[in-house]
Amino acid sequence: MRVVVPVSEIRGEESPICKITSAKAFAFLRLGEGMSVERLEFKESFENEFFDYIVVSHKNEDLETAYDLGARALLAREGMDIEQIVEAMMFRELDEIV
Repeated sequence: MRVVVPVSEIRGEESPICKITSAKAFAFLRLGEGMSVERLEFKESFENEFFDYIVVSHKNEDLETAYDLGARALLAREGMDIEQIVEAMMFRELDEIV
């Protein structure tokens, strides 16, 4: 599964989530069996990329581009970092935005 998270700082799995409009980068995670992080890379944009989910910290984000790419959106708490988001996904604690 491929997941994208907008982040305000690049600090590996400790990178904190932020709004899409204020993102310094987008973390691309490839999650394997048991929600383990198999790959983590940072890119300037998520446009024209393939991914299954985008995780955002605000339900009012503009997600049209992500939806056009076929992704689904999950809502995380503001201030969570990538490690916390992956753990929340493992326990299905993130709500889907429809």
